Amino acid sequence: MKRFLIFTVTAGNGHNSAANAVKEELERQGAEVKVVDLLHEFCKNKAFIWVQETGYGIAVKHLRPVYNSFFKFYQKANPEKYYKSPVQSGLFNFYDKVLKLINDFKPDAILCSHFLPAIMISNLRKCYSVPAKTFAMITDHIICPFWEAATGIDYLLVPHERFFPTLLEKGYREEQLLPYGITVKTKFAKGIDKEIARKRLNLKQNVFTILVMYGGGFWSGNYKIVKNIIDNIKGRELQIIVPNARDVKGKRKIDKLKVPKSIKLLNLGFANNVEMLMSASDVIVGKAGGLSTTEAANIGLPIICCSNLPEQEIANAEMLVKESAALQYKSDRHLIKILTELLNNPEKLVNMRKNVARIRRPHATRRVAEDMMQCSAVYEDSDIDYTKVNANIKRMLRKTKPASKVKKLQEKKAKKQAKRAAAKASA
Repeated sequence: MKRFLIFTVTAGNGHNSAANAVKEELERQGAEVKVVDLLHEFCKNKAFIWVQETGYGIAVKHLRPVYNSFFKFYQKANPEKYYKSPVQSGLFNFYDKVLKLINDFKPDAILCSHFLPAIMISNLRKCYSVPAKTFAMITDHIICPFWEAATGIDYLLVPHERFFPTLLEKGYREEQLLPYGITVKTKFAKGIDKEIARKRLNLKQNVFTILVMYGGGFWSGNYKIVKNIIDNIKGRELQIIVPNARDVKGKRKIDKLKVPKSIKLLNLGFANNVEMLMSASDVIVGKAGGLSTTEAANIGLPIICCSNLPEQEIANAEMLVKESAALQYKSDRHLIKILTELLNNPEKLVNMRKNVARIRRPHATRRVAEDMMQCSAVYEDSDIDYTKVNANIKRMLRKTKPASKVKKLQEKKAKKQAKRAAAKASA
């Protein structure tokens, strides 16, 4: 039986969702899979964990301009100075645990759903043998900062070929890049017939249906969107589906809304049948997360997203709008205008669906799982002193020099050697 190790990091829920999507597909193909939340399992630096999890959520919700400025600043970091990346120092204390887990579990391949484990394996390979092929994934339509420190992996799953030039500049080789798309659960690739989905949800068949998905996690915007629609689209028959995930307070507020008879409101808590909710809908209104927009696209669902977004979601929205697969609203009034236009012009929605179908890449999860199933790793007995692993990695990074500097030193040395050889020959 094939064995696979998946490292994830809880920074939002997207990385965990992407990891679990591949896990399900690998298990469906008969493999044994172990998923490890890197920081929760090994890291003792509570401040570092807080920054990656809670700090991230606070930043993207309440300090978005600051977060976006830092994002863009670190995007421009010199790839040659990856060893000085600010995330490197937070990893020094548990390289030993990661390496021991790999050697104890002996996976045939490793998958990283976040750049942190990919960076760790890249660094480990400079000092130790890691026989397993290592895959990593980008989960948005933008290259986030710090991926330049993870070029030591074998394969990087990217949403599209247009990522290649930037990643090549960051130090990747073209043969490392797999333009499969973003991994989500395979059930979104199949979807459910709209008529069947609406019947199961007790919804009418020929009524414009809006899925509002802005709640849960660090977000709680469903109530505002639903209230805006109810208050401003009057005299038109509508159906609104609202999965609220962990936003219990928001669900209660929506339950208290006065809903006109022309609107049917399906207000839900945590929903584990999102593929059915999407299949039953005509359009989705919400944020522009890489995973949620990919799920919607795989179903074939047009997207309406807001404009006040963290940097990576700005890129997701820009890509979808450019491809005419999504519309973006800038205010509550603008959202009502967009929805009214779609209600009055059904052909516009049909065209959006065609564009969604054109750009969707629904088989990313299956393809990366198939690639991993082809891997086979051989582990030899070794007498690694795990007490020295962390110090060795730290020392290796401190001694690292930029490639351009190394090249200049090599050229200088070669010139000296040539000069000496010429002098010796003339003598």
